Amino acid sequence: MEGNNEREIHPYLKAVLQSAESLSLMLGSRYEVILHDLSHVESSIVAVYGNVTNRSVGGPATNYLLQLLKAYGDKAPNSLNYRNVMPDGRILRSSTIFIRDEEGHIIGSLCINQDLTDFIVASKLAEELTAFQQPSTDEEHAEEIFAHDINDVMEDMVRTELELLNKPVAYMQKEDKLALVQRMERKGIFGVKGAVEYVAERLGVTNYTVYNYLKEIRSAKR
Repeated sequence: MEGNNEREIHPYLKAVLQSAESLSLMLGSRYEVILHDLSHVESSIVAVYGNVTNRSVGGPATNYLLQLLKAYGDKAPNSLNYRNVMPDGRILRSSTIFIRDEEGHIIGSLCINQDLTDFIVASKLAEELTAFQQPSTDEEHAEEIFAHDINDVMEDMVRTELELLNKPVAYMQKEDKLALVQRMERKGIFGVKGAVEYVAERLGVTNYTVYNYLKEIRSAKR
């Protein structure tokens, strides 16, 4: 937990600051409450309660905050319950609530982030445990990709497969990664030069590991 830095902030922000810690305690450990003083966007964070995005006091405004302020100015709307994805694959539900002075000028924002990752994984597991599997002999018809570069095609195919699994890489076991590589192999991804290296990077494994997965998959076909 981090509180206000030594910078003097607007009285309205001080009032919100008094409630931010209580709000964080009420919401629980999977939440993070951050107060921004938007008069200094380069170091706007004046309070952080909880630890979801690993940010600290003195940190900058996000690109999304800057985008809203640029597009709407003081008329920027609150943005509630939108989806965010962390670099490590965790899924967040976020809200940005603007704070205005008596003249209606935006002076700050209260941002709330909830880590939904464990809930999504549990939901996926429950879905798998209660699903009725219908066998099909029809070949899957993927959405066709009209790109100007083969690497764009390959990267889009890999991204689609990762999204279909609906599980962050950080939570994947060997079986998940092997199944993913098998699907990618079936769809011809590894016919593209550099695909092994790219898939290895996205899965957080070595090139050697991906080659071993492919060897295992191809041996099973014989």
